[in-house]
Amino acid sequence: MGSLKKMEHDLQVSSNDSPILYVNGVRRVLPNGLAHFTLLEYLRGLTGTKLGCGEGGCGACTVMVSHYDTNLRKSLHYAVNACLAPLYSVEGMHVITVEGLGSCRHGLHPIQESLARTHGSQCGFCTPGFVMSMYALLRSSQTPPTEEQIEECLAGNLCRCTGYRAILEAFRVFAKTSNILYTGVSSLNLQDGQSVCPSTGKPCSCNLNSVSDKCVDSVNDKFVDSVNRHKPTSYNEVDGTKYTEKELIFPPELLLKKPTFLNLTGFGGLMWYRPITLQHVLDLKAKYPNAKLIVGNTEVGIETRLKRIQYPVLVSVMHVPELNVLEARDDGIEIGAAVRLSILLNFFRKVVTERAAHETSSCKAFIEQLKWFAGSQIRNVSSIGGNICTASPISDLNPLWMAARAKFRIIDSKGNIKTVLAENFFLGYRKVDLAYDEILLSVFLPWNKTFEFVKEFKQSHRRDDDIAIVNAGIRVHLQEHSDNWVVADASIVYGGVAPCSLSAIKTKEFLIDKIWDQDLLKNALKILQKDIVIKDDAPGGMVEFRKSLTLSFFFKFFLWVSHQMDGIKDSIPFSHLSAVHSVHRPPVTGSQDYEIMKQGTSVGSPEVHLSSRLQVTGEALYADDIPMPSNGLHAVLVLSRKPHARILSIDDSGARTSPGFVGLFLAKDVPGDNMIGAVVADEELFAVEYTTCVGQSYSSDPKERKNMVFPWRKNQIAQASQMLIQRQRLETPPVIMRQFSLLVTSSMERIIHTGPYLSDSSSKERERKTTSPTTLNSQQRLIQTMQSGNLKTVL
Repeated sequence: MGSLKKMEHDLQVSSNDSPILYVNGVRRVLPNGLAHFTLLEYLRGLTGTKLGCGEGGCGACTVMVSHYDTNLRKSLHYAVNACLAPLYSVEGMHVITVEGLGSCRHGLHPIQESLARTHGSQCGFCTPGFVMSMYALLRSSQTPPTEEQIEECLAGNLCRCTGYRAILEAFRVFAKTSNILYTGVSSLNLQDGQSVCPSTGKPCSCNLNSVSDKCVDSVNDKFVDSVNRHKPTSYNEVDGTKYTEKELIFPPELLLKKPTFLNLTGFGGLMWYRPITLQHVLDLKAKYPNAKLIVGNTEVGIETRLKRIQYPVLVSVMHVPELNVLEARDDGIEIGAAVRLSILLNFFRKVVTERAAHETSSCKAFIEQLKWFAGSQIRNVSSIGGNICTASPISDLNPLWMAARAKFRIIDSKGNIKTVLAENFFLGYRKVDLAYDEILLSVFLPWNKTFEFVKEFKQSHRRDDDIAIVNAGIRVHLQEHSDNWVVADASIVYGGVAPCSLSAIKTKEFLIDKIWDQDLLKNALKILQKDIVIKDDAPGGMVEFRKSLTLSFFFKFFLWVSHQMDGIKDSIPFSHLSAVHSVHRPPVTGSQDYEIMKQGTSVGSPEVHLSSRLQVTGEALYADDIPMPSNGLHAVLVLSRKPHARILSIDDSGARTSPGFVGLFLAKDVPGDNMIGAVVADEELFAVEYTTCVGQSYSSDPKERKNMVFPWRKNQIAQASQMLIQRQRLETPPVIMRQFSLLVTSSMERIIHTGPYLSDSSSKERERKTTSPTTLNSQQRLIQTMQSGNLKTVL
């Protein structure tokens, strides 16, 4: 089921200019024709990297990617979602999967060992992703990470059965912490020969005493009996002594390899380009106006995989120097369109420590917003240009760009550059002010002025790795006039309330030249309530809640600005301080208490389950890891796209042209009874004449396995070809029921079973006998009226 093990000989091409990739220290040559592949599909020969959600949300496919940065002159290591990363996007890089860390045969890596010993896996499907996220953090950290950094790196990984306490407990041993957080005693204050006692939590020297079973509490000079007390297990001693393999180094060949222009192809005529200069990008844009420019593929990958959108030309711009500019200047910050979000976040954090506090108000707002932007795997590959040009109505960053007075530099295929204000760049739902031959070159973020404040807001269902319900970016510039602070300029921009990020123009105009006081707040909220209008049938629902969020965000912003000016003007009431501070929770802590009643066997003791070592190394096999048998087929159901229709004909000529097509099987081709049901077999498995709901199946479209170079793509090909099957349908009037309770009686069941599809006179006679007009109740009349076909809506 994978190219790494079974097709290696066929894929090898002896050419110094061939695209190459290192996987777990092994050199691989990438052949042409795989532009439609993701990194995960290429790695499926190794069973550790899993396919979960397929959209970068669960982290089961996490791997570590390393590449050499010529500007920094060092190797960079970061975690990515292999399900979204195009295969050719990691050309010239080193990919390390969970198999590259350790194995049951050669010994577990300390990360794997710690996770297994702390019962950090249950089903084990997501476990390799957790291991690789932690491994990437340790490889990229110059010093031991903090507990906050560990939790942040795991925000893009989901576990549905184990629980996070055991996982965090396993990884917390790699953090640089002090025992004072748990015992009230810092390990820095311990005397020679002392340690924190596991029984008392106080300094003692019991670790040096191998004879006595009593611990001495050095604080109270008392003996503590520890004979009948279970000594807590300490995982701080996980040092990987059984781990015999060495850490994989960055391949020397890749240190000397320079990025080159790539022109590769994929399935269905897909063309993949990797330019290395800005002029290359502009030439490709002029030649292919509809080409998609990608960096991390986090948006386009979801569109092609889940929405079935096809883009014939993809251009990877991640290696273009002009698009990766990141520079702090005298008047602001220049940010290239291909700069990744994680790099931008670290740059903002550095700038905040170097510049004056009032100049970096916008930077601080972006830091807080980026912290909760997706997971670390997404931030490591997503670019600001891609996020901006996607123009999502719930984008976390676009309201901030607009509020912070950012300017977008745009270049066309002839090299002409123009500048557009961010607030004028978004035209509608996923529409931006870019011509067919233009691309976003960079973003300019100006420094803030004295007494200019910028604040971010975001409300989502959960704090980590979730899209916004409503978000906002708000800015105000205050100036002092006659002992009053007057609004000189302001911006109020919301996301999640319109087809694109929306600026509250009327509220902004009202604020100008107004005194910053309680009267301004009351009047601004009244205007804002009319300025931001959300229709009752707006997509996303929760209309009243979203309306209240727009008001509460401005109210919190008013309190925050007033608090920032505390000492200059009147302070806010103490009861309102909770609305001022951002949400910052301490590291997650948890404990598990249990009594061990060991009586000579393993019963009653917390033993590590037998599969844990296989799970943490990725050696555990699941259903999707089992190799396809010879002559195996992939079958995809052909589903109805209409809720209530009559099938007139089915044309499979389009599907027959797809590679590997075997046939189309209808109900008449399947042996056995086509009627199914939990109690009464009254439902068709394959629709024969009528479809009764969207998604009802009426055929099966299998694909052959043989003669396919990459058989694991077979399922995707089958899914694509079933979309080519044409159906001719005669739509019938829909039946919309608003009856919330129907009591099914024996007489009603007879009415239903004699339904509209029976036309013989005997069935009609039975129906008349069963349901005489004099004995019909309201519910029976409802059913009879529905069957007559005369009723479209039942109130």
